[in-house]
Amino acid sequence: MKNHNLIKIIVSSMLVLSLFVSGCGKEEGENENSTTTQNTQKEEPKKKGFSMLKVSEKGYLVNEEGEEIVLKGVNFGGFLIQETWMGPVGSSESSSESLSILKQRGFTDEQIKAIYTSYAENFITEQDVKNVAKLGLNCIRLPFWYRNFMDEDCNFYSENPDEIFGFQMIDRIVEYADKNSIYVILDMHGCPGGQSTDHSCGIIGQNALYTNEKYLDAMQRIWEAIAERYKDCRTIAAYDIMNEPMNNNSTYENGWAAGSDIAVSHTISVYDRMVKAVRAKDSNHIITLEGVWSTDMLPDPASYGWTGIMYQLHLYDSTTDMINYRVSELEGVRRKYKVAIYVGEFNNGDTNQEYAYKKYNKSKISWTMWTYKVTKGNLGNWSLYYADIPNADMASDSYETILQKWGKSLDTKNFKKNYTVDRWLKIYSKD
Repeated sequence: MKNHNLIKIIVSSMLVLSLFVSGCGKEEGENENSTTTQNTQKEEPKKKGFSMLKVSEKGYLVNEEGEEIVLKGVNFGGFLIQETWMGPVGSSESSSESLSILKQRGFTDEQIKAIYTSYAENFITEQDVKNVAKLGLNCIRLPFWYRNFMDEDCNFYSENPDEIFGFQMIDRIVEYADKNSIYVILDMHGCPGGQSTDHSCGIIGQNALYTNEKYLDAMQRIWEAIAERYKDCRTIAAYDIMNEPMNNNSTYENGWAAGSDIAVSHTISVYDRMVKAVRAKDSNHIITLEGVWSTDMLPDPASYGWTGIMYQLHLYDSTTDMINYRVSELEGVRRKYKVAIYVGEFNNGDTNQEYAYKKYNKSKISWTMWTYKVTKGNLGNWSLYYADIPNADMASDSYETILQKWGKSLDTKNFKKNYTVDRWLKIYSKD
């Protein structure tokens, strides 16, 4: 569990990105003028076996050639959804608050779009995906939130998906990843109304998703749109339906304790609705569902008619006993339910992090470490890259100042590498 504050972002469109390789994104033939340049380029060779993934009858990930695949990678945390503890933002505690402050100060929609577009274009570039590939890793988990696609009232920014900021950004990462034979897991990190009271969903203290049909319907529409757009895309490894549901603080009105009957009931109800909505559009891709903070809450998928399922935990345990226990839990659900298993986020402390990598690999558990880069200086082994970037103060900085702070200084070439994390990733991407 990440003990920090968060801020979230986003907006609607900008950037006219023409992409689309291997059936990802727009249908072939759309906007032919915009894709002429790319189509004349020589396609880079793909790694052997880089193809659509599925869950085998024994609960292992396999490609179309029947080869076992273990996903090993990083999270692109802070890219499409910001968290204040690790990102260059101040004077707000959540993404929603950041946007509200800018609106209250009189920033126009166009200015807000320009700010967040500059941030996204500079924070993650094609070189970052190449960096992941050079480490021998094969997966990127891509956190996003609903405001990448919708406004505060849960209306899509445009009827044309190509004009929506969230799709433009996902398309860009998928294009880079495909060229480098990297799989992408799409993670709804922040759901409409908030799926917890924690900062990481972008709306602190609400946890309003589960009892509000407006928010449930909005979440469903986003997943249906994602499933329709990427249903034939081999580069997408899985859809991560809902990040850390019920990661709650009980001092809030809906702060139901994780693992309590009411929390589990609400969570499974959302899972069931979203799995069925995705499957109505896409029968190809794996769906990953998270247990917070144990697999005990996760049911037999067969009892709900769920197929192609990967169960997931986030492990922030730092003792060998607890690491062993959680790994055993994951192995148990794989044996019992024949689901794939995955550690979507983890930081197991400086002393036992290497021990955890060895345990994950020995058990053939897929993993993506938290996180690729941070901008609040050296936070220890929380990231592969770090820098001390001046915060954008939403409450006082001018438009020009925020644009400057969220410009070229965010490029990873200006960051320092954490060589301990670098060494771990190089070793355990192959081990």
